[in-house]
Amino acid sequence: MPVQVPTSQGPLAISDHHVQAVVRHAHRRADLTAAALDAIGLLTKRPAVFPAGFLLEFGAVVELGVWERQGLRVFLNSDLPTFSEAADELLARVAKGSAAFDGSDAAPLSRRVFQVWMERFAWEGPDILDADFLVGDVDEDQFARVLADFVWQHRHELSRLLNNHQ
Repeated sequence: MPVQVPTSQGPLAISDHHVQAVVRHAHRRADLTAAALDAIGLLTKRPAVFPAGFLLEFGAVVELGVWERQGLRVFLNSDLPTFSEAADELLARVAKGSAAFDGSDAAPLSRRVFQVWMERFAWEGPDILDADFLVGDVDEDQFARVLADFVWQHRHELSRLLNNHQ
């Protein structure tokens, strides 16, 4: 059953599939964020407390770094900063203190990175194949040729897979 979200233009219905994809992505980004904080020594045995806006922005910076290391950044065609630019901007905000992460616009980079993820990435990619996949416009004739070549080259393997599932 779709979730109804109130907006200024009236209620917006969001599918369960969409909600589940967002939840999985949030968990994945939280795991990346925690691992990165631990790797740079910001998590200690005592409780570590960070402003929510900082954690969201830090997670977005980490995600940009992952995309760059995977070689996906060049295909995004977006106005997102590079990992290095985003990290420098985050450090400049940190220098201003925790107030820099207060308010309704505490995590603008996080929102932009999330929007690019929603619009350009296959939501199921990390869960199904443990990898990020970009989606977008393709030349249909070229795609059909590549797919046909792939299916033909792997017809025997595909036949075995299909027979094993029956």
